[in-house]
Amino acid sequence: MFQTIDLFAGAGGIRAGFDQAGFTTVFANDVEPNCKITYDLNYQAPGLLVKDLREINPNDLPDADFLLGGFPCQPFSLAGHQQGFEDEQDRGNLFFYICDILKAKQPTGFLLENVKNLVSHNSGKTFKIIQYLLHELGYSLKFQVLNSMVHGGIPQNRERIFIVGFKDPLMTERFTFPAPVPLLLDVIDLLEANPADKYYYNGKPLYDRIKDDVVDPMKVYQWRRQYVRENKSGVCPTLTANMGGGGHNVPIIIDDKGIRKLTPLECFRLQGFPDTFDLPKLSDTALYKQAGNSVTVPVIKALANQIAVATNA
Repeated sequence: MFQTIDLFAGAGGIRAGFDQAGFTTVFANDVEPNCKITYDLNYQAPGLLVKDLREINPNDLPDADFLLGGFPCQPFSLAGHQQGFEDEQDRGNLFFYICDILKAKQPTGFLLENVKNLVSHNSGKTFKIIQYLLHELGYSLKFQVLNSMVHGGIPQNRERIFIVGFKDPLMTERFTFPAPVPLLLDVIDLLEANPADKYYYNGKPLYDRIKDDVVDPMKVYQWRRQYVRENKSGVCPTLTANMGGGGHNVPIIIDDKGIRKLTPLECFRLQGFPDTFDLPKLSDTALYKQAGNSVTVPVIKALANQIAVATNA
């Protein structure tokens, strides 16, 4: 089957989807040491190489059929400062290192993922540059925004843009994005039976601020620093990398015991990770970050299947 290079691998969400579709990972990289603990706990070789991508010589990477990567979205996100390629932490420039790898290794194709705002960032100029550079490397492209609750059957409102490219234009023509699937799961289906008391707000300072707003056991809420926001679509709002930092952004529900935030395990379930996926003994903050930074596994599996069909036809 096809071999893949897994960049910005995080906890391994993209690998999980491609593994399920029959692909084989030959290299994995991320800059976050905590991700290696989670990744290596769940995957056989290759383990996650923790290193800044800019310090890796593309020619040292193994050959592979496809390059995969959800390159850093903060420079382009509405939730960030939208500095794009001018990002002061240089995260935006990591896209150019993807191009270096594509040029050196010449894979059959790639899958890139980012926030949907990438298309409109800087009045569309950023995305035009991305398209131009990928075309210059000899790839034809298709891109589309997919939503986890529409295309993955997972009750999370998570819109992300996926860019698929192939060296062979006929493969690009044959490739189609996954069709919508029925949403048969509710958030309540993914909840733990007996979450630890530490996740409950009862008796904690924030409780008095949220108790009059978090009232419906069938709804999911978020504490947004100054106010409570109810998700109107009846699913979980987008999981974010900064969940848990300062107590904000973690989805909140009310159950028989009181008002609580979702647990890290529940957040991983809301990214479509199976219960066979083991969570290491890391801080909740680290696990929330990994879940929020990840992708929704069933969406990735559906994309991988479509890539395989287009390549094999």
